[in-house]
Amino acid sequence: MLSERTPSTHGDQTPAALTRLRRRITEGQISGDAAASIEAAVQEVEWLLQDATRWQGRLTTEPSAPRVAAVSEKKPASAKKQAPAIAKPEAFDRAKFPAMQALAANDRVADITVASILDPFSQTAFSFEWNNIAVEPKTWKAELEETRPDLLFVESAWQGNNSAWLYQLTGSLAPRAEISELVAWCKEQGIPTVFWNKEDPPHFDDFLKSAKLFDVVFTSDVNCVPKYVEALGHDRIHVLPFAAQPRMHNPARPHKINRDRAIAFGGMYFRHKYPERRQQMDYLLPAAQQFGLDIFSRQLGNDANYQFPEPFEKNVVGSLPYEEMVTAYHAYKVFLNVNSVVDSPSMCARRIFEITACGASVVSPPSPAIERFFPDKSILTAADEKETHAHLRALMRSESYRQRLVHRAQREIWKNHTYASRVDQILESVNLPVPARDRSVSIMAPTYRPHAIDSILENAARQVDLEKELVILTHGFDVNASEVKAKASDLGLDNVSIISAAKKVTLGECLNLLVDAAEGDILTKMDDDDFYGENYLPDLVHALNFSQADLVGKAATYFYFESKDATILSYGAHEHRYTDFVRGATLTAPAEVFREHRFEALGRSEDSTFLKSVKSAGGRIYAADRFNYFVRRSADVSSHTWQVADDELFATGDAEVFGDPIAHVSV
Repeated sequence: MLSERTPSTHGDQTPAALTRLRRRITEGQISGDAAASIEAAVQEVEWLLQDATRWQGRLTTEPSAPRVAAVSEKKPASAKKQAPAIAKPEAFDRAKFPAMQALAANDRVADITVASILDPFSQTAFSFEWNNIAVEPKTWKAELEETRPDLLFVESAWQGNNSAWLYQLTGSLAPRAEISELVAWCKEQGIPTVFWNKEDPPHFDDFLKSAKLFDVVFTSDVNCVPKYVEALGHDRIHVLPFAAQPRMHNPARPHKINRDRAIAFGGMYFRHKYPERRQQMDYLLPAAQQFGLDIFSRQLGNDANYQFPEPFEKNVVGSLPYEEMVTAYHAYKVFLNVNSVVDSPSMCARRIFEITACGASVVSPPSPAIERFFPDKSILTAADEKETHAHLRALMRSESYRQRLVHRAQREIWKNHTYASRVDQILESVNLPVPARDRSVSIMAPTYRPHAIDSILENAARQVDLEKELVILTHGFDVNASEVKAKASDLGLDNVSIISAAKKVTLGECLNLLVDAAEGDILTKMDDDDFYGENYLPDLVHALNFSQADLVGKAATYFYFESKDATILSYGAHEHRYTDFVRGATLTAPAEVFREHRFEALGRSEDSTFLKSVKSAGGRIYAADRFNYFVRRSADVSSHTWQVADDELFATGDAEVFGDPIAHVSV
């Protein structure tokens, strides 16, 4: 489980001024969004103090000996120069990462059981989506007679299920008797059989004989479809590209990992084959060296044919197992990619999806597959060193540019390129039921301002790609419901409900009335005068899915000041993290969370107490991205529910844009 740093008891590490602020919050002298913001700031200072204390301890402690392999002190004078067997001792510090912590899957397709033969990466990724049975050659029949799977799914595995199926699917004697008997038995039992060659096109011939055994064949390369149709004599051939697994690959910040490193590459250098791949690296790596490059070699110190030559060997910092590499994806701003297959519209490295989902930018040589999967050019491609340098310079200089590119690419992944979507393709191909994954959303909008009704309607209508309901509560006034619904219909909103409450009813009670009236699977709270961009709600629903949090919202927030015609970013570092605080105007959670944690009958601080209730019950709160939302501060300060001077609030953030903020905020 991913978790944020937990502040220790406040004791001596908390300055007296912060302790006094926390006491004022506890005593109710400070409340509402201001209290929540101050509490978040106090926690951040405590965390920084703890980190400083830990670093001080490290600096005053004798360092432990580096983990290096033993090498002989003398070499024969005639010995040829070889690639280094180990990285420099000091480099190993840059190649230490904690293993990723995959999130528990709350929404596995529990009624789908699949017998499988998979390599480790695929087995881990698919296991979050279905009940997986990793069958073995000697025991498969007894196991499957007992469990009766819905599907047999086999990929182009070189070893399969921890080497249990070594040489069974490829080689001169493939397919071996065990795999043939397994597939035949499943067919006799009416169990659909599916084969996925994820190694196409270079290994089309290697796995073709095994592919012939199965009912349905998937390929990673759309160009291979006609070849399969001709070779197999049927058209049950489909394309299945790689994907990201949000339980493993997501932008949530791992504990103690900051994105403060420059550029990285993980892989091998082929001196003796794959000349196109080598040519790509020979222009990508020199460009990256100018900005700070770390290379993680998959064959560190082994066969010389796979070692990085000069001048790249000095950038090799070590080797990482996959579980640590996924954590490293969160530590670098940019990762480089190379393409072994350069002409396929559907075959590209799985790391493109995984790295992007974790929040780093990817720079890659051009590929038809990248253009197809990311048509908005959110994955940058470069055909030579000059173009690579320009892309890297822009990404390293402009954090805002990089984050916007990554966010757009992530949205494309959450919509179309997760293993859940790949599972749906597989199930459809064999006429098995596809689970309903989309959830309806109810927008809850209370207002005490009659003139704000139009703003509420426009914000709700703007949301795309959702089955949505709008529930408006008029607080202390009534409206002509027919007129409001007619306006809503003109904007494309057909599912609108209007309820009312007397002025004496507290805001907390009003919110509970909205919760009771809402019918969606997910409920979200909107303020009546803020701006919510078209991708605001879809992005939060994606965050709810990939974070597996009980509640999501935004902590990093844009504020537009009408009096200054300027926009600041407040709490810019508070995004993509598990936290105690998100803004009340962005609360989004499954309906049952709102029903289990009722708002208190308060006129202010009702959001803060709601968040505390969720947290104290063991719930997780996730602060998502900064985009597609801003708080609108009217020049009329008296109209604000949060009574604080504009100058004071303006000073809490970084000025980002002057003039209309919509284009800047919308991504």
